[in-house]
Amino acid sequence: MNNEVSPLVSIITPSYNQGSFIKETIESVLTQDYSNIEYIVIDGGSKDGTLEILNSYQNSDPRFNFVSEPDRGQSHAINKGLKMAKGKIIGWLNSDDTYLPNAIKKAVESLKEDPNWGMVYGKAYATDKKNKALYPYPVEPFNKNRLFERCIICQPAAFIRKEVFEEVGGVDESFFFCMDYELWMRIAKKHEIGYIKAYLANSRCHDSSKTTLYWKNVGIKECMIASLKNYGKISNMMICDFVNLNYEKGVEWIAQEIKQFEIFEASPKITKMSIYNDSWSRNFLDISVEVNPTKPLYALLMKGKDIQSNKKQLMIYLNGKLIENYTIVDQTSIVLIPSVIDNCSIKVIKNSAVDSIEKQLNNHPSNLKDCVFSVDNIIPLSEQEYEFIQILYKKFDFVRKWLKENRKLNLIDTDS
Repeated sequence: MNNEVSPLVSIITPSYNQGSFIKETIESVLTQDYSNIEYIVIDGGSKDGTLEILNSYQNSDPRFNFVSEPDRGQSHAINKGLKMAKGKIIGWLNSDDTYLPNAIKKAVESLKEDPNWGMVYGKAYATDKKNKALYPYPVEPFNKNRLFERCIICQPAAFIRKEVFEEVGGVDESFFFCMDYELWMRIAKKHEIGYIKAYLANSRCHDSSKTTLYWKNVGIKECMIASLKNYGKISNMMICDFVNLNYEKGVEWIAQEIKQFEIFEASPKITKMSIYNDSWSRNFLDISVEVNPTKPLYALLMKGKDIQSNKKQLMIYLNGKLIENYTIVDQTSIVLIPSVIDNCSIKVIKNSAVDSIEKQLNNHPSNLKDCVFSVDNIIPLSEQEYEFIQILYKKFDFVRKWLKENRKLNLIDTDS
């Protein structure tokens, strides 16, 4: 590549019903001062006038080509474009973003200067619906540890060697939101990533953009999934973002969601629970808990609804032994359990009939709808999870400090 003065650059744009933005996107590519480009638009079958715009450019500029047909979304469209691309360098520009003047030339020059870089990225602006700059996009010089904590790369300002793009397997089509961030993770594990201080692109923010619509309910969870996939762990910063975005949903909801990501490693899990499909339980509840000896069972977080308001006594049995007579204070309760390092059985009994607890233990009610309380959720907690829950109940402001002090993570790359 060092011997090539102007290597071919392929720009790929996934498109679907972005007719109000795509002309500006196309112009930002075709008016670059770097002429050796091919521009491929992969359209998902737009119905908003996009095709008329695409046809006009295909008829007027030999560097431009497009395909319009139903596809499986943005990630699939990028991979389709990658297969069509003939260039040695790939640019990925969404149909509402734009390049700044000289962007492609600056990226090519930087890749020529450092052949060890598998990709390069620069600075960018976040812009409004009319593409007016709002503020510098939060881009940072490349660092593997910072990439683990958050996405420090602005996708339209990134350019990737095609051989690198293909080597890592293209875009992972299982991701709807953070497919770019997940791609950077995979590239960073095998190749050096370069950074230049020049502004290369605009990332447009508007009411129908993915970031606006899906960051809270989809995006942050996908980032956590991507981190687990590539690093086997999730950063404290990402956990704080997740908690902050969802704090109004309640501590119990956050506790249940976070548990699936094992942020405190192999914590206790429920493997079986005798509960009806509508969440109602008979007057006793059988629970089987899988326990890793390194993370003993420490407490149960229980959320439910007691329909016999004058009978609020729960009896907790661990492996057949009574450990707690518990008075329900509100719908959410946390019951401490003597530290258990082995798989165990727990019975939660609603003491609505004081006459014979043993009878309740040994005899199922004859009427399958003889239910006395509703169980929205029961979450087994390790001691560290329990402490984290207590912090969540206090105030979000304490979460970041507590995680920093109590959840130590090995750095991804101590040399960077």
